[in-house]
Amino acid sequence: MRKYRKLLISTLLLLVLGTGALVFYRRFERPPEAARLLPPGDLLIYVNFRPAHLWDLNKSRPVELEGDYREFVQQTGIQFERDLDEVAVSRRDNADASDIESSEIFVGHFDRGRLHSFLQKAASATESYYGKTIFSIPNEGHTVRVCILDNARVAVTNMPSPEPMRGTIDRLRGTASGSPLLESYYGNVPVASLAWLIDRIPPGSSTPQLPGGLNFSFLENTVAVASLRYSGDVRFHADVIAPSEADARNVMDSAKTFLAVYRAVGRSMRAKGSDADVKAAIDSIQVSQKGNVAVFNATLSQRFLKKLVEVQPDGLTAAPSPAAGAAGRQR
Repeated sequence: MRKYRKLLISTLLLLVLGTGALVFYRRFERPPEAARLLPPGDLLIYVNFRPAHLWDLNKSRPVELEGDYREFVQQTGIQFERDLDEVAVSRRDNADASDIESSEIFVGHFDRGRLHSFLQKAASATESYYGKTIFSIPNEGHTVRVCILDNARVAVTNMPSPEPMRGTIDRLRGTASGSPLLESYYGNVPVASLAWLIDRIPPGSSTPQLPGGLNFSFLENTVAVASLRYSGDVRFHADVIAPSEADARNVMDSAKTFLAVYRAVGRSMRAKGSDADVKAAIDSIQVSQKGNVAVFNATLSQRFLKKLVEVQPDGLTAAPSPAAGAAGRQR
C-alpha cells in the first residue's frame, strides 16, 4: 500500500511540474501583450524595465526634473525612471516618407484619475470608442492621441488618422489582428529576452554613414531581429534574415570586414589609451551563418553597461510630451 501511495504522489508531482512547464512555455513563446496591441509597423521595439528598477540605477545619481516634464510629474505623480515597467513601440514612414508615424503602449502603475484629469486639460478634443476615451492633443504639428486602456496600460499614437488607436482598442477587445511583422518574426526572439526589436530594412533605405566610407548598406532588404538577455552579463543576439543563403553570406562577410576594420582602428589607437570593457564588448562579437540567416552574438559586461549609464550628462532628462504620460506608481 505504501509503495502505491509513493507511486501516486510521484505521478501527481510529475503532472504538476509538467503542467507548470507547459504554462511557462506557452506564456513565453507568445509576444508580450503590450507588443500584441501595437498596430502594424516596419520597426517594433519592446523593453521590460522591471530589472532596471531592481538595479535602481538612479539612486546614486538622482534625476533632475525640468520644464514640461517636471510639471507633468507634479500633476500626475508619474515619474518614468521610477515607474515605467514596459514599453512597446511600432514605427513606420508615412506614405511620402516625409515623417515617421509611431504608436506606443506603456505599462506601469499610475493614478488613473490624476492622469485622466491631466489629459482632459491638455486635449483639444475627445472621442469615445467602445467605452474608452481617446484624447486628441496638439503637439508640434501632429495630433497625438492618448487612451487609458486599463489600470496598467496606456496607448499613444501620433498618426493623422484615429484608426490606429481604434485598432489598438479592438485588439484589446480581441476583435482585430496584430502586427504581421510580429507574428512572422517573433519566433526568432530568444525566450526571456528583456529587450528586443524587429526591423524590416527595405532596399534603398538610408543607413548610417561612418567615417572612412563605412556604412551598413549590407543590411538592406533584410529583417533584423535583435535581443538582449541578462545572465550576470547581458547577452546580445541578432538574426539578420536575408532573402537567400547567398544574401546572408554577403551580410556575414560584410559584417566581418566591418569588424576587422573597426578592430584595426582600435588597435592603432590603443597607445593613446582605450577602455578595456569597451574593447572586450567589441572583441566578443561573433558572426556566423545558418541558411539564409546571419547570426550575431556578443557579451556586454555589467561594468560596460554601468559606463554607458554614467556617460550621460548630469541632470539631462528628456522631457516627454504630455501624450507620453503613460505609466507611474499608484499613490
